[in-house]
Amino acid sequence: MRPLFYQNPVALHPAAHGAAGLAETFDYGFARNTNAIPISLSEIPAAALSYPIVFTVDGAVTPVAIVGLMADQNLFVDAHGAWRSGCYIPAYVRRYPFILAEDPDGRSVQLCVEDDPEVLVPAGGRPLFANGAPSAMTQEAFSFCKHHRAEHLATGPFVEALIACGILVERTAGAILPDGREIQLEGLAGIDEVKFAALPDEAHALLKRQGWLGAVYAQILSGLNWPRLGDMLLETAK
Repeated sequence: MRPLFYQNPVALHPAAHGAAGLAETFDYGFARNTNAIPISLSEIPAAALSYPIVFTVDGAVTPVAIVGLMADQNLFVDAHGAWRSGCYIPAYVRRYPFILAEDPDGRSVQLCVEDDPEVLVPAGGRPLFANGAPSAMTQEAFSFCKHHRAEHLATGPFVEALIACGILVERTAGAILPDGREIQLEGLAGIDEVKFAALPDEAHALLKRQGWLGAVYAQILSGLNWPRLGDMLLETAK
């Protein structure tokens, strides 16, 4: 299955992309048709200020920021492709159009770019290479992608601990709109506040020792953002 937002990522190489570059301008329109964006453990506190944070339960359990109530609608990207001002933009979004591909042995990674004519131009634009070597932009993108990958890997133990503690509970999430309509999202899980409060001292100490309590509290409090999504959905219908 292709990663979210990517249709045709290709490995960057000076022989193929020596003269190529990124379009001078492109917006967040690529993220318009989704309602959930993966985030890492370190992002949860910041993302929780803007979005409900939940965990997907289909396949790998992953924290995601909910950006819309409809499956194909991101309420934080407007008609011009701009992200809603003042709201946290997940690293998964900021990484685009770059992405890493792992070698089969898992020991090395290759920087790839989305081969989309609106993003990747055959000549001109912001250069990917300079005199056969990665440009400063490409080097920065590679570093960002490697950091993002490391943060993603660091999220796994946190999720495993929540499951082992028995405080991650599958639930139906959603919101009641101001006009009375109810929208529900399924296939999600969240930290059960009652079960978290009842954790044995040793389990609580483990979460504290690992520095995970902030993310736990942030995820719980992020539920206050559900009504906001309902208000934003009604705004788009006006």
